[in-house]
Amino acid sequence: MWLAIAIPFTAWLVIVWWLALDGAFRPRRGGGVPALPIAIFLPVLVALPLLLGSKKVATLLDATPASWLIGLQVCRVFGGIFLVLSSGGSLSAIFALPAGVGDMLVGLLALPVAYLVHAGTPRARRIAISWNVLGLLDFAIAIGMGVLTTQQIIIADRPNTALGTFPTVMIPTFAVPSSICLHALSIWQLVRTGRRSRG
Repeated sequence: MWLAIAIPFTAWLVIVWWLALDGAFRPRRGGGVPALPIAIFLPVLVALPLLLGSKKVATLLDATPASWLIGLQVCRVFGGIFLVLSSGGSLSAIFALPAGVGDMLVGLLALPVAYLVHAGTPRARRIAISWNVLGLLDFAIAIGMGVLTTQQIIIADRPNTALGTFPTVMIPTFAVPSSICLHALSIWQLVRTGRRSRG
């Protein structure tokens, strides 16, 4: 089961890496369909139905401590790079502030929430679900602002040039869809755990 997940995951990383190096995600002049939103949403739309509809994945999640999926999201603190890039002039502040601060907040809260779930404290499951929702809401805001500013629907203080270039582009094209899937799997796992405990 781990191989069935790891092989497509690795292949996806290699493809995105290659496309990023080739400049496939840079904003196109003269219009056309922007590649960046497709790279964010297509993996999620393909992977989530397969993962959430799999009995083997459900069995795997049942055997995995719920704190693990939460603790993995500590990597979200690296979203603070958006703030650094904004201060250097590579990203607009209207995008970088909500995206960077939101990512860092979710990442910093990941380990305390994971600990509460691991310790089995009262209301830990509800706190963890709320934290997951916060993480998804942060992505919704960041993706929305990224698309609106990159496509110049909202005129930002400066172009978001770094969003479409390597290595920064690996965050929206790989890290974000991966993290969205982790949040969804964590919510599913927590809901299933709650149902079993009530049963």
